[in-house]
Amino acid sequence: MIQGYLASVKVLIVGTGVIGTIYGWALAEAGVEVTHVVRSSGRPSAGAVCLDLLDHRHGHPRHQQVRYTPAVVDAVTPGDGYELVVVATKHYQAAAAVRDYRDGAPDATFLMFTANWDGPAAIDELLPRSRYLWGYAAASGGRTPDAIVANLRPDVRLGALEGSDPGALESVVSLFGRAGLAADLKGDIIEWLWVHHAINAGTIGTALCAGGLTAATRSPSLLMRGVRATREALTVVAARGVDITRYPDTRPFTKMPACVTAALYAYTVRATGVGRRLTRAGHFADNPHEMKQYYFDVFETGKELSVPMPYLTAMREAIEAYPE
Repeated sequence: MIQGYLASVKVLIVGTGVIGTIYGWALAEAGVEVTHVVRSSGRPSAGAVCLDLLDHRHGHPRHQQVRYTPAVVDAVTPGDGYELVVVATKHYQAAAAVRDYRDGAPDATFLMFTANWDGPAAIDELLPRSRYLWGYAAASGGRTPDAIVANLRPDVRLGALEGSDPGALESVVSLFGRAGLAADLKGDIIEWLWVHHAINAGTIGTALCAGGLTAATRSPSLLMRGVRATREALTVVAARGVDITRYPDTRPFTKMPACVTAALYAYTVRATGVGRRLTRAGHFADNPHEMKQYYFDVFETGKELSVPMPYLTAMREAIEAYPE
């Protein structure tokens, strides 16, 4: 268990996906000892990865291409001495990843660095609360044949759960701070993740319906329907007992006219540096199954809670047909 800030902390990142690679590089560049583990379903990858970076951290070059050669293993043992395990997987793979590596890192804090829709119960069955925290990436990106196109924001979302170790949270905040990544601390990280999941259900669902992110921005009427679908998705979160007004992320969908929010979304995708890079290579294109799952998670819960969802329902056929 990490105690206080340790400059020499050994970090294990589960996977060599886009998010794990971006943050693995940022931590390693700051002098942290980082190793990536590939789960049994994959194979260890060797060699350097090119990162095409748009880097918003203070004091770092804004645009650069860097080479990152991750240390990669395919097995973990207690003798490896990992003190922090970062579970940067798809949300529906997170519990299996913890199960795979908890015995190999018996003294480590686990940072669940992934989405969540079903609450922490599955992780509670595997770890005591004192051994894990939750977080979520602020970075984004995707693969091209030659590089990972990465947008690295200067913050990272983190939060403790009831029963989490406050000292472990302080240590993780310090560790990311060493890499120039400030902690955006969430008072209720699980609620915030549900809000974010709902927003993804509506916005990503809209792009899936259009056949792609760029295509969605060409149809103002589709974007406005997408804003209304996102409002419905947030209503599903509210039906779970969450006060969504506590979360500023919801305001463009609940407090602004749909036409204004749709126009802002189109501008962000088509006219900003981050948006243009996402259309060039983004997580949306890399992992269509995961992107579809955001929608289906929220949609199925809405049905269970009898939430009216005409706009989300209208999306279903097109989303089901989107190729994976």
